Amino acid sequence: MAEAPRSRRATLQALILSLLGGAALWRFLTPRAGAGTSARGVVSVPEADVPAEGALVLPQQRVAVVRQGSDFLAIDLTCTHLGCTVKATEQGFSCPCHGSRFGRGGDVVKGPAPRALRRLVLDRRDGIIRVSRG
Repeated sequence: MAEAPRSRRATLQALILSLLGGAALWRFLTPRAGAGTSARGVVSVPEADVPAEGALVLPQQRVAVVRQGSDFLAIDLTCTHLGCTVKATEQGFSCPCHGSRFGRGGDVVKGPAPRALRRLVLDRRDGIIRVSRG
């Protein structure tokens, strides 16, 4: 059987669709620039709300305040792999998108995340913890 010749229009349509599909795939597979930086400002929580040897997770602000003994630290809940919001677990934090695991201090326990969760500026005053996202 002879193959029907392809018109220029059909070739251009196939090329355009391929480029659009490639662009959509590229957007899906690459990290979002500045992920987690849109929620700027200050988050305030009472020290008493943070459980002993635990974490107070604020998913809307993408922040967790962790208590380790008498020390507090604030962690950005944006995964350093592709920008998903990590979830708190008993061992630390876990990314539901690609399986990265982080310790209670935000350090990488299991990849594919390339680096630890970002620590945020924390200020303790008069029993109130203020976390700066800026």
